[in-house]
Amino acid sequence: MSVAVWSGSLLAWERELAALKERISPVFGRSEVRATAGAFLDGLLSDVARKTGWLLAEQAGLERPYRIQSLLGRSLWEADALRDRARGRGLGHAPGRRGIEGASPLRLGADRAALGL
Repeated sequence: MSVAVWSGSLLAWERELAALKERISPVFGRSEVRATAGAFLDGLLSDVARKTGWLLAEQAGLERPYRIQSLLGRSLWEADALRDRARGRGLGHAPGRRGIEGASPLRLGADRAALGL
């Protein structure tokens, strides 16, 4: 793979990540919480071996983990709304397309139960 192709892929990845952050930002009411959520997402996608509050805070350039902990434990935001916004563009960017061979999560769960998995 040439450097130009790799660089283009990296730029596309950065654009998609920025678009995701923009898409989920309305879930978090305050701008500080939105910034922390973006830093948290960056930390989860980083190469930090253990994803603890302290290590994610360090990855984000924070001295202490309080903002990360506050995001997860005390901030007001709706998990269902976040999920819906994050899935907004879906798998492969095709509306209505499903993940594993067209199975919905409920159907996949039923299949696994039937197979004893």
